[in-house]
Amino acid sequence: MRRPSPPAAVSLFYAASFAVLGVQLPYFNLYLDVIGLGGFEIGVISALVPLCGVVVPTAGGLLADRLGRRRSIVLVSAALALAAFTPILAVRGFAGVAAVVGLYALVRAPALPLVEASAVEIAGAGGPDYGRMRAWGSFAFIVAALCAAPVVARCGERSALLLMIALLGACVTTAALLPADSGGRRERRPAGSARAIVRRPDVLLFLAAAVLSQAAHGPYYVFFSLHLKDAGLPTTTVGLLWAVAIACEIMMMLRMPAILARFGTGRTMTLCLALSTLRWALCAVTVNPVAVALAQTFHAGTFAAFHVAAVTHTYMVFGRERSATGQAIFSSVTYGAGNIVGMVGSGLFQEILGTSALFAGASVTAFVATGLMAPLAWRRDDAREPREGAPV
Repeated sequence: MRRPSPPAAVSLFYAASFAVLGVQLPYFNLYLDVIGLGGFEIGVISALVPLCGVVVPTAGGLLADRLGRRRSIVLVSAALALAAFTPILAVRGFAGVAAVVGLYALVRAPALPLVEASAVEIAGAGGPDYGRMRAWGSFAFIVAALCAAPVVARCGERSALLLMIALLGACVTTAALLPADSGGRRERRPAGSARAIVRRPDVLLFLAAAVLSQAAHGPYYVFFSLHLKDAGLPTTTVGLLWAVAIACEIMMMLRMPAILARFGTGRTMTLCLALSTLRWALCAVTVNPVAVALAQTFHAGTFAAFHVAAVTHTYMVFGRERSATGQAIFSSVTYGAGNIVGMVGSGLFQEILGTSALFAGASVTAFVATGLMAPLAWRRDDAREPREGAPV
């Protein structure tokens, strides 16, 4: 059997990986609610994924850059994730679910940042742009969310677990198809070099704003589906609203090369954060399906455009030589620490303040992030035309 090309293999892994999230994000917390877990317990379990994402991806990135064994690490990570999550079928209490999800999150954390590093390198070497490869993940998310909705509605929330396990098996298969490892160690560089980059004031501002941006998504990822369900919306409508967001995300990712060429990474990220302020404010004041659908279209900017611009910015800052390390640090800080703040905070205050208040707090958080990112929007070295080898 002929192996797919590197861009196709990366796209397939994105598809399998985000299909898992297409079931997990809309429906897994509904299952936790059905088995009797409270808002705080659901928030804690949701936070286990980013908690493991704070340290593990950075260690995986450093190891991959040192050994040149990206595919091997991704394949082992995918196989262990499948083995770790399968026992979820046999546990129901908070402690058991937390143990399974914690182990699953720990072993799965290194994989995606390493594939991100491969994607930006492929794009920088003249292959398809990063957004085009990453869009396959978003497309798979929307298909999984839509297809899972009638299954969950007919068979119950537990069926979401079986769908996730099947898709985790697909992750193992696609990991085996990724581009071959380089087969040897890379030249060792000074240990403090990556730390020196992170300590630069412009990089600190970028990472701080990225943390707050992701933290503002916390109420959305943890309680959006429950918020709509409590408002009386059927499960199918909830799935469709998630699909609206991801459809807009796909369209935006396909347009990102032109957008970054015009605005640059700093200005793009600043505009996205301003849009995030508006999105969460809208979610705070209404559950009208039309208004919520409008807010979901903003996902094109608050997640898709921001993510592609941030990944591109990270590549520019760290360079090809430290691509895996740079993407791992960005992932650890943003999707690790940022999600912990947002998800744990949401779990702590949801039962006290209500979900609408959480979205209002998210709007304020995004506004602060906009202020932190704004100085980067007018930096002269944030070129509107990406430098040679940039992954756009």
